[in-house]
Amino acid sequence: MVLDTETTGLGETDEIIQLAVVDLDSNVLFYENVKPTKRKRISKDAIAVHGLTMETLAGCRTFFELAIPLRRAIGRKTIITYNAAFDMRLYGQSYQLAGGFLPRGTWECAMLEYAKFVGEWNDYHGGYKWQKLPSAEHSALADCLATVELIYSMARSVKLKHWYEFWVSR
Repeated sequence: MVLDTETTGLGETDEIIQLAVVDLDSNVLFYENVKPTKRKRISKDAIAVHGLTMETLAGCRTFFELAIPLRRAIGRKTIITYNAAFDMRLYGQSYQLAGGFLPRGTWECAMLEYAKFVGEWNDYHGGYKWQKLPSAEHSALADCLATVELIYSMARSVKLKHWYEFWVSR
């Protein structure tokens, strides 16, 4: 399944404020705004990205209150995200602050796979250059759906390449 988050910011005390989970057929398994447990404000930079404010989240459930629906949506499945290191860290921070459900499945990073797929080397970092998620809209659901489309687009391209190489080599 594919997971994406929007957050109060990027720091060590920031929390998830929107979370979506979809399967690889783009069926929505979970999508909800989340009221922060400890944070009393959302950074201006984060608001500029996703548009969520404390007022928007006032009537929403907390991360703890979402434990049962998240357990149903995620369970022990493999979790694919576009920047697994970030989403895994923020999920862990939100869990530590509020409790709730902690996934037991493995986390996979579509962003790193896409960077390899594009193949643009970054000498400074000694790895492939990270690429922006194509058609990202900075809502958790839209970004989940964009990630699913990207996964299938890469798969189709690889299959076409192998097909082409097979026929050219004959």
